[in-house]
Parts: sequence; C-alpha cells; structure tokens
Amino acid sequence: MDIVSSRTRIGLDQPTYAYRLYVPMSELSPERQRLISYRSNFGIGDRDAYLARVDAVIAPMTHLETPAGLERHAQAKAIEDVASRLSAIILRALFPEMTAETLPFRFLVPSAPPNAIMRASIQDLTARYEKLRTLLATFTPELIGARIDRNGT
Repeated sequence: MDIVSSRTRIGLDQPTYAYRLYVPMSELSPERQRLISYRSNFGIGDRDAYLARVDAVIAPMTHLETPAGLERHAQAKAIEDVASRLSAIILRALFPEMTAETLPFRFLVPSAPPNAIMRASIQDLTARYEKLRTLLATFTPELIGARIDRNGT
C-alpha cells in the first residue's frame, strides 16, 4: 500500500509544522471509497487524485457503514486515537525531527526544515484497526514493511 506524507510549515514567528499522512484513494476498494465522505487532495499533488485519512483506512467496514450518531462518534474517537499514534510512528521514520508520540495539530521544529512531500510503501492497513490497536505498544515502521522513498516528490 502506498502512503503520502507531508511536512508543511504553518508558523511564521516560530517554526511550527503540520505533519500529515494519507493513503491514495486508488489503494482502497471501491466499496470502502464509497463510504468515505471526506474527499480531498489535501493540497498534495494532483488535484484530481483524492487521498484518504488514516482513520478511514484502518476503520472496520462496519464502522464506516454505521449511521451518524453517538455510537459512531464513540467508535470514531477510538479509531482516531489509534490512527494518530500509528501516523506519528510512521511520520517519525520519514521525518526524524517529528518526535511526537501522537500526531500533533502543530509541531515546533527549531531546525526549520523545508516543506516536503514523501512517499512510502507499507503493508496494507485496510480495516486493520483491531489488530493495530493490540500491537500499538510495540509497533515500529518495520513491522508493516515500510519502504521509504527518500527522494520524495
């Protein structure tokens, strides 16, 4: 499974950055794509190539099929927590200056690196929430076969 990561400077006075991790929609089944309502390229690459957030990728199909409401909200919070931790682990392998344990909204980086987009390949994460949740304490990028393209895009 291909992934796309980005490092974008968002602070002017302090060098703060947004680190994000996405999966191209083309990596997902048509059934899963239909259940993901938030479609965007997130300002990365081809404007017609949509990307999925990690929480929508790892979520069980039953969660994506659950109608909006308190039950879905409670499930979503747990899935987002795992996706945030997983994303941080993978992003730390791609961008070593990002040392947060969970995916931060903004992250202070005193070295002020340039904006970057990086691609990598990992094992398929589709609908792997339950397994990832149980492995998270010992999780490493190598565990999912991360192959990083250091040339970026």
